[in-house]
Amino acid sequence: MRPMITVGTALVTTVALAIPAHAATGNLPGGTSIGVTITSPANNSVHPPGPVTVTGKATIGTGVAVVDTALTYVLDVSGSTQTPVAAGCGGDQNGDGLPASILDCEIAAARALNAKAAVPNTVVGSVGAAVFGSTGTTADVGPAAGDQKTTTPAADANANGVNDISEVLGSVGFSGVGLFTNRSSGGGTSYTEALAAGLSAATAAPESRKLMVFLSDGAGAGNVDPALQQAIAAGIKIFTFAVSTSVGCDIAGTNSLRKIAETTGGTCTEVPDVSQLPDVVPGVIASKLTGLTLKVDGGADLPITSITPGLPQDGPATVDYTVTTPALAPGDHQLCVTAAGTDGGGTGGVTECVTVKINAPPVVKPGGPYSGQEGTDVGLAGTVTDPDGPSLTTAWTATPQSNVDAGATCAFGDPAAQTTTVKCTDDGVWELKLTANDGVNAAVVATTTLTLTNVAPQTGLNADKTLVTRGTTVNFTAPFTDIGANDTHTCTFDFDDGSPIVNGTVNQGTCTGSRTFTALGAHNVLVKVTDDDGDSATAVLKVVVYLRGEAWALNATGLITVAKTPHAQCPPNEDKTVASVNVLGLGSINALHADCTLNPDTGRTVASARVEGATLLGGAIKLNAIEAKCESDANGVVGSSKVGTLNGQPIGTGPATIGIPGVATVHLNETATGPNGQLIQNAVRVRTLLGQEIILSACRLG
Repeated sequence: MRPMITVGTALVTTVALAIPAHAATGNLPGGTSIGVTITSPANNSVHPPGPVTVTGKATIGTGVAVVDTALTYVLDVSGSTQTPVAAGCGGDQNGDGLPASILDCEIAAARALNAKAAVPNTVVGSVGAAVFGSTGTTADVGPAAGDQKTTTPAADANANGVNDISEVLGSVGFSGVGLFTNRSSGGGTSYTEALAAGLSAATAAPESRKLMVFLSDGAGAGNVDPALQQAIAAGIKIFTFAVSTSVGCDIAGTNSLRKIAETTGGTCTEVPDVSQLPDVVPGVIASKLTGLTLKVDGGADLPITSITPGLPQDGPATVDYTVTTPALAPGDHQLCVTAAGTDGGGTGGVTECVTVKINAPPVVKPGGPYSGQEGTDVGLAGTVTDPDGPSLTTAWTATPQSNVDAGATCAFGDPAAQTTTVKCTDDGVWELKLTANDGVNAAVVATTTLTLTNVAPQTGLNADKTLVTRGTTVNFTAPFTDIGANDTHTCTFDFDDGSPIVNGTVNQGTCTGSRTFTALGAHNVLVKVTDDDGDSATAVLKVVVYLRGEAWALNATGLITVAKTPHAQCPPNEDKTVASVNVLGLGSINALHADCTLNPDTGRTVASARVEGATLLGGAIKLNAIEAKCESDANGVVGSSKVGTLNGQPIGTGPATIGIPGVATVHLNETATGPNGQLIQNAVRVRTLLGQEIILSACRLG
């Protein structure tokens, strides 16, 4: 049973390979170049844990080949090769004007093989040819004088634009070859003669690796054993092709095509469809990129399947590949890509490796949960460990989580330091994030919480005056501070005078208010500043409300005027005494005294006057023990007075009016109210018929 033949393309355009990132090149057993490049990852590059994508290129037949191969084309020109071939093999190859035949297909196959041998980076250094029928003969493959058994596959010594060997093959006809020396070979089929002629050409080649391509469409005569021994001795490997259905590899005999091939280490190929011969024969030296594999840390080969264009690819060829490794743990890993291929010498490959460093992400521990007070520095003790580097940056951030007022912010002492402080403008629960980035892995974020309690504001209280007379308006200022800079505030005043608590005005850290005091006495004014979380601060300031006072022992108006004598006023406190006053036409007064005191702590005002004795109006009126007192404090305003005797008549403290006929009217213990509401207390007020007025021991408040 004949084996199936895979037909490939005869020639692939050579693709130039860019300068590789990391590449390895080599040669297959037949000398064909093979290479593999890893363009990424770069050698010693650093990556995060997980899969790593490997990309690169692989080539076959594009590099420098080992030119160590000689080819000898041995063609059967016996009479049976005149058999026409319908498919034509490219038409009339030898120009004999006859329909395309088996011989034309042999010539086309040899020319196709030579075209493969003549490409750049070929492994073939020299070629030769022989034909056989009943006899065999080598071909003269060069136009120069003499018998030239070898030439190069691309030689064109006569510069006619056609390779010399191709001209020779085109001159092959039935029973002989025409160029460059005409030689005959007869019409039979002798394998012995064929091998002898082929050996003559092959042994003339200088290359160490010698391949003979032996084409025949029929069984051959003769004993091939001696020739095969010569071939083995010369290191010649013979590839036989059973052309047409008239011959096969398995025909029995000592001179079968299979025996010729296998004895020398070659192969026998049956080509029943002769028209396929030009596609099959070049496979003798054809190269093929057959596979790409990845090995991680010397493990099992992992097939690479993402390849463009797909494999297999006949050389010369370049492909791009992509493959992803399994997940890689931290540490160093060796990634090796192997390109495998075949050529006429067999299978082989080349391997390129890079080392990648898998970098573990940082381990972030923010510490906490933390607690503290708003507006104060809270210490943070985060830790970040990253033993494999290469570099590390850290950053703290804060975000409101719950019960934090809008607009609140936090500031870090050093947001890039692992150990630092944070200060926030409002209480509540904050989320703290510590982020670490090593420049390789995705940033690592760990969170904790910061719970801050509210801090009450602090305040004081000032007034534009604190010792005031009744009816005076006092302006109050209460500056306050709050380390919770995001807090809002309200304030109230309690004036301690029986009036309701009132709201103050808050503006830029100050609470203001005012009060017109009407109640006498000391008032502990209380200001209260409250933040939006309900915590408050208070301050107290004492305001003392009083009435001005005055007292005098003697005062006269009318025809005779006597200023208030002695006259004591407060504030400031005064205490005055006059021994006696004698006024002509008025009288004499003895032991006059007046005093006035104000207690600044209580607002109590006391004004008093005293006259020990007085004789008025020529002795018509005699008085003694004359006293008056005015008092004001938180309990009220009162006046009192008393008179010992009037003209010998006891008087006391009660008010009375006594007329002195023909002289005057005497008013005793008189209490009056002035035009501005002042309290006036007169112990004695004498009014004469002529309008003269004399006052003894009087006081006034307000």
